[in-house]
Amino acid sequence: MPPPVIILNLSYSGLGIARDLAGRGIRLVGFSAVRKADGNFTRICEVWIAPSSRDEPERLAEFLLRAANELQGAVIFPTCDLDIVFLDRFRSALEPCYRLSIPPRHCIQQVINKHALVSAARQAGVAVPRTVLVRGPAELQRVPEEIGFPSVLKPLSSFHWDDNTRQVLGEQKALRVDCWEQLSGAYDWLAEIHPEILVQEWIPGKARELVILGGYVGENSEPLAFFTARKIVQFPEDFGTGCLVESEGIPELLEPTQLLWRALAYQGMAEVEYKRDPRTREFKLIEINARHWDWHQLGTPSGVNLSWVAYRHLTRNLVTPTRPLMIRVKWIAEDTLLRSSYRRQISAQELSNALAGRRMYGIFAWTDPIPFICYSVTAIITIIKRYFGLSRGKRKPPE
Repeated sequence: MPPPVIILNLSYSGLGIARDLAGRGIRLVGFSAVRKADGNFTRICEVWIAPSSRDEPERLAEFLLRAANELQGAVIFPTCDLDIVFLDRFRSALEPCYRLSIPPRHCIQQVINKHALVSAARQAGVAVPRTVLVRGPAELQRVPEEIGFPSVLKPLSSFHWDDNTRQVLGEQKALRVDCWEQLSGAYDWLAEIHPEILVQEWIPGKARELVILGGYVGENSEPLAFFTARKIVQFPEDFGTGCLVESEGIPELLEPTQLLWRALAYQGMAEVEYKRDPRTREFKLIEINARHWDWHQLGTPSGVNLSWVAYRHLTRNLVTPTRPLMIRVKWIAEDTLLRSSYRRQISAQELSNALAGRRMYGIFAWTDPIPFICYSVTAIITIIKRYFGLSRGKRKPPE
């Protein structure tokens, strides 16, 4: 029997992993900490209700160690940064029982810490936005001197901004400030959550300037498989996640990405995001996700099934490096794109144009329709609640 697979969380990423590996004779088990998650209703894999890597990491480790009797040798795929932190933290206890789809520890430490990643990129000769790390109020003056305005405030690591932050920022992953007063006020508030804040220059341009190379990297820091893509719509627009992304051949991304991987001695799954700076025409590094991401399935129509490549590599099967024959396909997060349209971030005509062509979806799949049906029922109930004024309002960010 081939080794089974454990998927931590059945969101877009987790559903995509299960669908990537369906029909290959592999036992697929999805761990879900959210009992009513749409992905729990997939027919592709088993669903086990399990503790959360964010809220109960010790209990999840115990849960996995108990499950080792049944799932010995399974490949564990994380789907969020906290899953990576969890697997790395309990690496010594879990590795005798499982195959962990995470980079080596030295890579994780440099990728999860955004300032360390910027430093590694600079040393490798990869373009990055101007950046300073603010550790306290005394260092705040460095921002107007070294970065200028507008500038962007980010957490040092994505998980440093917890639920309390999201109550104010909503789904934004960063905060733009345009003057000293905004910077000072925002820092006072954010420093209460975590004292270290990364500040970078604002790179102008819409979501279409955000481009990605996603791949799986072997022992020699060379990609075993990869593809490139461009964001078309992001929600929220400035600092959100891609809800409409299109595969596209962007060969200019390969050289800087390989330089970065070699500098990091990288191995494993990687989504490397850049933004093209219209002032210099450079692609500047934004971040690396050292795991599957929402729309990793977008490579499959171009012959790049990253989940299958990762599985074969982690189970010590021979993987021949392949170059993609890029086929233009759009990946759509149905729920998020609808919210973007509802809030008029994208017009009806723009939405119609964007949806033209070959498409695939984050929730819906003809071979696995129940998660989308569950999402649709939940969405209708939410609309009814809003219509009758039953939903709670959110706090607004500080001015």
